[in-house]
Amino acid sequence: MNADPLAALRPLHLPEAVGWWPPAPLWWVLAVICLLAVCLIGRALLRHARRNRYRRAARRELAAALQEAIATGDSRTFVMSASSILRRAALCRYPRAEIAPLHGKEWLQFLDRSGRLTGFSEGPGQALGLAAYGPAAQCEPAALETLCRQWLRRHR
Repeated sequence: MNADPLAALRPLHLPEAVGWWPPAPLWWVLAVICLLAVCLIGRALLRHARRNRYRRAARRELAAALQEAIATGDSRTFVMSASSILRRAALCRYPRAEIAPLHGKEWLQFLDRSGRLTGFSEGPGQALGLAAYGPAAQCEPAALETLCRQWLRRHR
């Protein structure tokens, strides 16, 4: 007989380490939810970028027109260009029947109302109402360009 009963025992065997693959079912569900969220957010961002493409183009055209006005010193041409750019941007967002007949004070009031501003009826934007039909309007092209950029950013 053995004097030590513990000598007959075998050493402890630890179980194998739990592998990371395949993941538990809840991890699969979480992965699908995350993938769906990424797809929906990407789609929303793409849609937002497409809807605002006309704003970016209008801002580029305004910057180019301002540079030309500064180089030539012709503020009337800049005012005409700014008015044309704003009208095309408005036609992208609002119905043609609402925008096309507007001119003069009505056009300026529309710009103020839609952009939640007052600079077109009371500020440097007044030049837009006078440029096409009246005498050469005196305006600061940089101030008018800033106002037009604000309208492009704020109109809904």
